[in-house]
Order: sequence, then structure tokens, then C-alpha cells
Amino acid sequence: MYTFVDTVAGSNSKGESLLLQTLFNGINLDERLTDKTGSFVTLTISGRGNMAQRITTIEVPGIHGTLEANDPTWSAREITVKYQLSDQTKKGFRERYNQLNYLLQGSKRKLAFTDEEAFFYATLSANDVPEETTNSLVGELVFLCSDPFKYGKTHQTISLKKFTWEEYKDQKWGDLIGN
Repeated sequence: MYTFVDTVAGSNSKGESLLLQTLFNGINLDERLTDKTGSFVTLTISGRGNMAQRITTIEVPGIHGTLEANDPTWSAREITVKYQLSDQTKKGFRERYNQLNYLLQGSKRKLAFTDEEAFFYATLSANDVPEETTNSLVGELVFLCSDPFKYGKTHQTISLKKFTWEEYKDQKWGDLIGN
């Protein structure tokens, strides 16, 4: 037997939105660029989970493989946001695109998405737009994250008062946190 999931926004029973939205420099692009005559819709995001390391190696004659010269470091990452921009009129479409380009200015701004409580420091490196033949098209925003790390909420650090496992084994974390 098959079951189906309703993917229409706002149609789930909990009243939660299933939409994925893009926030850049504290501005929700999906909300800011959407009104009664047109919209910006985040379609997909790629690159958030990708991590690559730079590993410096040295070729040594007479040995198999290579030697690693030092500890690896993380490479910069690129995050690509695929989006749809549309408007009822050509003039409105151009104005919406101009506003999008204006909102994407700046270097090392916070880039976040509504499906996760984390953010990156990002700079727009490209807004890839296909040939404009209609007032609705799909484009891609490519962000460079020269700092490849993902940031989130800071967590409280607690210090424990006792030093042996036997003293903690029957307690709950709430009992251990000093107020």
C-alpha cells in the first residue's frame, strides 16, 4: 500500500510551513521579494554539507604514495541557491531583479536558511541567470564562504562540582548544573 505526503505549503496538519527560504544579511529574500504581483522562491540549496580539506603532499622518490607535509586545513566552500523569480509585468520583473541584486551586496554577510538554526559567512560570487525570455525564470545564486565553517547558537558551558563517575551515576543533568 502506498501513502502520499501533501507537499503544498501550509497544507500540513501542524500548520507549519514546508517552504525553504533564504536569509541573507538578516533579510528573508523570499518574503522581501514577494508581493501580490510577483515572487522570489527558494527552490533548492546545495553545498551546505560539502567539506573539503587542503592536503599538502610531497613526492618522495623510492617510496610508495606521498608524504603529508603538514596538518590539513579546510578549503573555502560554495553554496548554491536555486531560485525562481517572477512578476506579472516586464517592468516589475526588472525592478524585482534590481532589488535582489541590491540586497545581495556586501562581503562576509550572514547566510542562513529557514530549515536549520545555523548560518555561514558568505559573499555573493555569481547570480547566474538564463536568457530572459519571460517574466518568470529560474536562476542560481552562488555564494563563496571563505570561512568554511557553519555557525549556530552558543551553548552554556557548565562546570561539574565532583570528579568521579560514581558520584554522578544516579543524577540527572539538571541536578548537576549550578545556578
